[in-house]
Amino acid sequence: MVAAGGFLVGAILFAQLAQPIHGLFDPLQVEGLLSIKQLSFERQVEDVPMKVPDLAITTIDGRQIFLKELSSQNELVVINFWATWCIPCTKEMPDFEKVYRAYRHKKVVFLGIATQDLTPAVRDFVSKLDITYEIAVDAQNKIASAFGGVKALPTTIFVNSKNSIVKTHKGYMAKRELEGQLKKLLRE
Repeated sequence: MVAAGGFLVGAILFAQLAQPIHGLFDPLQVEGLLSIKQLSFERQVEDVPMKVPDLAITTIDGRQIFLKELSSQNELVVINFWATWCIPCTKEMPDFEKVYRAYRHKKVVFLGIATQDLTPAVRDFVSKLDITYEIAVDAQNKIASAFGGVKALPTTIFVNSKNSIVKTHKGYMAKRELEGQLKKLLRE
């Protein structure tokens, strides 16, 4: 029993410190800890030089937002694709709210886009978490498709004031990591 516990701790530490090997320990998961596959998934970050699609999306409050206008009127836009059934998505949302409140005076706006969900469920969910940044629903994945397809949830896209996508992050994003990304991108 002790050897198995030691192996588990060693495997988790290895996954956090080394480049994980996808699929090697997929079944290995303990309550409250992340599996090796999840840890490797969370660290997938890529740069995507692309312009924001010229699209409009309707928020859960019925307001229409034009994505190009949103980016041209602000220093930075953080677009987060998520779903109510996605555990990493729901875990990062309270931190996104805290960071949004801290950075909104710096002309940084957040837009959460729920995919594969219905507006009433999203509205209830957002209300329970007291999320105040803009939330929209992309039930048919039209917005996600316009961004080249969102292949993982959550996916966070950073857009500068020139309407260019400057960073894409796939997977869970902790508060410290989100703040670090914002500070770096605001300096550039």
